[in-house]
Amino acid sequence: MDTLTWLSLGLQLAALCSIVGALLLYLLRKVRVAEVLPVDSAKTVLVTSVDTALGLQIATYLSGRGWRVIAGCRSGGLGARLADSWLQAHVASTSENEPPPRLVTLDLDVAREDMLEEAARATAQHLPAGEHGIWAVINTAGSSGRGGASCWESALRGNVLGALRVARTFSPLLAAAAADHPYAGRLFYIGLTSDTACESLARTEAENGEGSAGAAAVRWGTWGAARALRASLRSRRLNVVLLHAPDLSAAEIYAPPAQLQPPSQPVSRPDTPNSDVSASTAYCAVTMPGEAAEYSAKVLPTCALKVLEEALIAPSPRDSYYLKVKQDSWFTRMPSLRVVP
Repeated sequence: MDTLTWLSLGLQLAALCSIVGALLLYLLRKVRVAEVLPVDSAKTVLVTSVDTALGLQIATYLSGRGWRVIAGCRSGGLGARLADSWLQAHVASTSENEPPPRLVTLDLDVAREDMLEEAARATAQHLPAGEHGIWAVINTAGSSGRGGASCWESALRGNVLGALRVARTFSPLLAAAAADHPYAGRLFYIGLTSDTACESLARTEAENGEGSAGAAAVRWGTWGAARALRASLRSRRLNVVLLHAPDLSAAEIYAPPAQLQPPSQPVSRPDTPNSDVSASTAYCAVTMPGEAAEYSAKVLPTCALKVLEEALIAPSPRDSYYLKVKQDSWFTRMPSLRVVP
């Protein structure tokens, strides 16, 4: 064959090799993505408290996204009733060809050793057959630390010591999940907030007095406890992740679900064309004697919740993520949870 023919064959062979190489790279990437995403049987997350609006928002969001959520709460409290009602409403509205959301509540108080141990046993019992641990624990329990010296001890016991107790109690379940899946075993804490920094403390000192100093001390204590736990749990292949919320105060993070309006006023909130329906229509029906009220569980925008979910499935999670809060427009629907007679 002449030179031109050899050149033509060489170009065709090179093109064929390029196509095969591109196809192999595509298949390898698909396999890697499948390995990163948790399999259905491994998607169990524990949220330590849905008594806070933030915890309730995270629990319902992840449940709506397909995660199996175990939610800690006070027995008979508003958070427990709203979570159960949210589940009932969304199961009823789920079509037959779609899996229903999975959310179960259990009694949990991070300040009490006995309740933590009982919650760990109950969590293990809620796991499906073949699953030996939980993918992640998201600690949303705690208090703001404001209110003077009388509140400091309770805040330190619930936030700082609670962070240590949560790690000690649930690390065996996290380690068991990490043994089955290389990306499981993640422990999340709320990190620094807008009232943690000394600059914010100086601005509010005159107004709030020593209460702001106690709030800042509690936040720094939680941050330090998480950093210490990260070093001690690394040998067990567990990741400790801080979720920084620089736009929110501790009072906003640990606030309970808030009633939006008096029961007598009708609900009327216009939608926007680009509003996220799945994240903005979380309604819960709870029987309350003689009243009907609507509660809001919105603390974070949808973009911040997506950052949290990214931290849950990233192959190598960072030590910290920032949950930025953007101001909603005037016409943005407020996600709410409804209490009806």
